[in-house]
Amino acid sequence: MTASDVEKTAAQSSSPQGKSDGASPSKTDGSDKRKEAMNHFVAGKRHLVVKDLDSAVTSLALACELLSAEYGETAYECADAYYYYGKALLEMARAESCVFGNALDGVPEGEDSDNSQVEDPDKMTEDEVTDVEKKVGEALEENFKSLQEKKEMREKRAGVESTEEETTEDEGEGEAEGEGEAESPEAEKEPEEEKGEKEKGDSDKEASTAEGEKDTETKDTEMKDEESVGDNEAEEKEVEDKKEQEAEDEEDPSNLQLAWEMLELAKVAYSHKLEGASDEDKKVVEVKICETLLSLGEVSLESESYEQAVLDITDCLNKRKALYAEDSRRIAETYYHLGAALGHFNKFDEAVKALEDSIACLELRMENLKNEKESKDESKADDAFYTREAEIAEIKSLLPEIKEKIQDTKDMKRQQTDNQAEEVGFAKGESSAAAKPISTISVKRKAEGSDSTSPKKAHLENGSKN
Repeated sequence: MTASDVEKTAAQSSSPQGKSDGASPSKTDGSDKRKEAMNHFVAGKRHLVVKDLDSAVTSLALACELLSAEYGETAYECADAYYYYGKALLEMARAESCVFGNALDGVPEGEDSDNSQVEDPDKMTEDEVTDVEKKVGEALEENFKSLQEKKEMREKRAGVESTEEETTEDEGEGEAEGEGEAESPEAEKEPEEEKGEKEKGDSDKEASTAEGEKDTETKDTEMKDEESVGDNEAEEKEVEDKKEQEAEDEEDPSNLQLAWEMLELAKVAYSHKLEGASDEDKKVVEVKICETLLSLGEVSLESESYEQAVLDITDCLNKRKALYAEDSRRIAETYYHLGAALGHFNKFDEAVKALEDSIACLELRMENLKNEKESKDESKADDAFYTREAEIAEIKSLLPEIKEKIQDTKDMKRQQTDNQAEEVGFAKGESSAAAKPISTISVKRKAEGSDSTSPKKAHLENGSKN
């Protein structure tokens, strides 16, 4: 290589083009991650539309992870992924609750002997009764064998400890029998000595019997202590297992909890965008914030946090009133969800009012559609098959459902009022029974007794005796 070649190489390496070529791999990695995240995001939205919830949750979780690593956890670029991930988790939680509910469909509440799924012993055939008895017997026998094995194990442990004591007792009894056999010839010659030795032998037997009984009591006590220790160990193990399960539940939150966290993150990310956005961008972001608030209210309804649901949906309603016209179906939808939340929160009058406002909004929409004065619905701007007549028919089909919801809410209020009246009446009955003096009972008994033996009758009886 010549000197000129070396200078050319050095110049190329120090040129801006050479530097950009050296920095390009990191930029390529970043763009690749963004492309991968967007691919997962688009796939997750598609899976959510077709109700493939498992795939949707997996894809959107990966998209959130990649985007947060690239832009930061509260960046606006992550907000849409957070929102759709939260929606997918909410749908997953609803699907799980439906599965658990369907598993109990057809199972009677309480004692329902007429149900076909409940076996009636009187209607069973002899073969079925024999089969059931056989299975029950086998189960009891297995249980008995397992208990017997446990008992034998405990006895073996106790026997190892008492082996030495029993060996010593056996040797003592053998020596006593040997001495008795050696002294038996002399006992024939000396009756008095035999009598004394017999009495001595009887006393020794009594002493050995007492010692045996004492040893038996000691063994029983030791076995009871071991059983109590075993029971305590089982209880401690059960408590530990319960604590471990609780810890696992805390470490592994439910789908509803995750949905709430992701939607909260989306709301925070959208709110950060509002600070420096233009008027046109602000409206777009406000629309997304309203959708997020409504989804948060749905999550709170599913988790039975009704007060929080009312707060989130009310916030959504106030924002939508500022964004949309009076005949917007978005406002009618929000009124409906607010009525449902208020009904669960036992605010029945306010719930009925919200549902009636929803109907009024839809009726106004229908009237404007007939007069061709309706506000623009952006959600149907790209629908090539949209017609006013189709939307009117759709709204008419929704009205009976909302009216039925109103009637259900009124029935819930009436039921609650009846239950409260029954509780009050029951409490009054208990208090009056408790306040009743004992003297009234005794007076009543005296009155009953006085009817059977009146003073006149007693006087006549005394006169007849005299």
